[in-house]
Amino acid sequence: MQQTPTTNNSQMRTAAIVTIVVIVGLLLLGRFVTGMSGNTTTPTTTDTTYNGNTTTNNNNTLNPSNTTNNTTSTSNLGPVVAAQAVDRDNCAVNATTHFTTRDPVYVVLADSQLPQGTRMYARLYKDGVAVEDTKELTAEQDYNNTCVNFVFRPSQNAEVWAAGNYEAEFFVNGNSYRSTTFDIR
Repeated sequence: MQQTPTTNNSQMRTAAIVTIVVIVGLLLLGRFVTGMSGNTTTPTTTDTTYNGNTTTNNNNTLNPSNTTNNTTSTSNLGPVVAAQAVDRDNCAVNATTHFTTRDPVYVVLADSQLPQGTRMYARLYKDGVAVEDTKELTAEQDYNNTCVNFVFRPSQNAEVWAAGNYEAEFFVNGNSYRSTTFDIR
């Protein structure tokens, strides 16, 4: 009896499954290796919009807040600056003290060492009056040479900032750390 040549569907399925498993394995290995390296990115970010008198959080939080009472040495924390943008590591780009009424304002804690459990938030003031606190963020692991930023934007309702003098103050573990001042023109 003579057999006619046929494609072996079972072998093709096996090859496809092995290929998929290898690709998934490589992706997981890449994430594992990245997680083992020294992390230089911010643990979290939050968007906040400003509508002229009050602000609302969009809560774009990557890590949930936690209430551990952690002590962070302020000698390991960098400067606080305002900027028009942040880079891929969430560090300030174009640090400035002058913004237009349509600019987003990034408030950045730069070049800092943050132990796991460090809690942070920013408070925005307009003409010396507290306007809004951002959502508190918590470092889920130790971070070295990292930047943490909060972004304040005009809201959909106001579409522009009210002109005036502003200050953004960083709080670390519930204590005032440093602030930066800027104006909106």
